[in-house]
Amino acid sequence: MIPPPTSNMVEVGSDDRVIMEIFVPNQNRLLAAFTLSDDLPKLRTGGKERLTKYSLVEVPRRGEFTDFTAESFKEVVDGVGKQFGAAFNSSVKESEEQFNRRMKELKLDNAKIVLDKPVQLGCLFSKQDAYGVGTIMPILKNGNTTRMVAGIIFLRVRNRFLFAYVYAPYKDQETIKWMRRTTEDWADAIVKSNEQ
Repeated sequence: MIPPPTSNMVEVGSDDRVIMEIFVPNQNRLLAAFTLSDDLPKLRTGGKERLTKYSLVEVPRRGEFTDFTAESFKEVVDGVGKQFGAAFNSSVKESEEQFNRRMKELKLDNAKIVLDKPVQLGCLFSKQDAYGVGTIMPILKNGNTTRMVAGIIFLRVRNRFLFAYVYAPYKDQETIKWMRRTTEDWADAIVKSNEQ
């Protein structure tokens, strides 16, 4: 069970979820994608219109059928806390390359992006089965730069390891407060919805 991150966001459905897979690294599988209901038509414009706020839930392909203990989750959280910088910067570059490769395969070269110099906001919250970190990342597309905030959630749900992401264009400090609150509230809702 994956509830929506906020009351004004909806799961995009199976047809549009395929479109959202371009944002997912090859080593993960997309489980759910959410956007503001007003943004649903933007998904079909081939990247011409930007989504305002959206969220993704992913599972690592190599571990999607493997039990993940509370001890294993603690080890991951400890590692994330220590190595978030170097590992994240490497992951950003890899994500940029995968996204641009997919755009080229879809003959959407105009949708090429450059992800540059993320600013880490550090730990947003730390709980028994949920851990959140935040970043602000400049994204260059067609000569225009948009700064996006991202809340990244590491979750242990029904003995499985999941990633959840909350994205929004950065406007001011209120954007960061919204992302922090939404990320933590959503993590709590996912964990609660899947209690055994």
